[in-house]
Amino acid sequence: MIFKDFTFNFRSNLISFLKKKYYLSFLKRLFLLPYKYILSNLRNIFINKNIDKINFSNNDHNLNDYLKYFDCDKSSLVHGYNKFYELELEKLKDSNLDILEFGIHFGASQAAFSKYFNRSNIIGVDKNPYYKKFFSKNIRSLYCDVSDQNSLKLLKDYLGIEFDLIIDDASHIPKHQLKTFIEMFDVLKSKGLYVVEELDIFESYPENYNKNLDNNVSEIREILHHFKDKKDLNLDEITHNIQILSLAKKIEWVKIFRGDYFVNDRNVSEIAFIKKK
Repeated sequence: MIFKDFTFNFRSNLISFLKKKYYLSFLKRLFLLPYKYILSNLRNIFINKNIDKINFSNNDHNLNDYLKYFDCDKSSLVHGYNKFYELELEKLKDSNLDILEFGIHFGASQAAFSKYFNRSNIIGVDKNPYYKKFFSKNIRSLYCDVSDQNSLKLLKDYLGIEFDLIIDDASHIPKHQLKTFIEMFDVLKSKGLYVVEELDIFESYPENYNKNLDNNVSEIREILHHFKDKKDLNLDEITHNIQILSLAKKIEWVKIFRGDYFVNDRNVSEIAFIKKK
């Protein structure tokens, strides 16, 4: 992690706690975050894999090969999202893309995309951007709390560029997905793709994902399905959110697919691709 990004992460994280009046957490992070930054750099030296030094035998690998190599749950071994990403993005494989992904975990997804789109720059975003297993000169890690609109705005202002591909693989909580879409769709380039993974997982894990949902409904999922299914779309029927109504005018199409991951005999792998006009 470059020092400039750490200073943003440090400031943004502390601002979030102050605005929420979490003063004890603020004091803890004041000392903990520099330690995490130092530790993450030490891990890059002694533990983590530098993916720039990983050479594959040939350049004919598909996205699924890389996803499986880095143990990413987007692969055919788990969600099976690889086939949908390749369907929409294979033609851009040799392009210079700017990619933004919400949700880092161990950094497997960013590592796989960095190998597949090997001319691209990738930014991973997470509440904990310090703990990863992989790093690269083409991958940056930034802090954001997707539950906090102000944190999203701080990130948006700091980024200062537009992206060809934005992926929401963060909390999977519907209201967080909606907030992230509202704030970040504006920084998607014209003809760019915005992806929301596990669009329906909240239905299977109510204890984690939909505690505050009315009638077990996700507004962003409702909107995207209406957009997908109706040619003459009247969004006023399902939302009075002025920001969503404004963003909807910038959408060219929506495609929704279903992957392969089941929990308790229920598929929880719905994924949406939204193309900007």
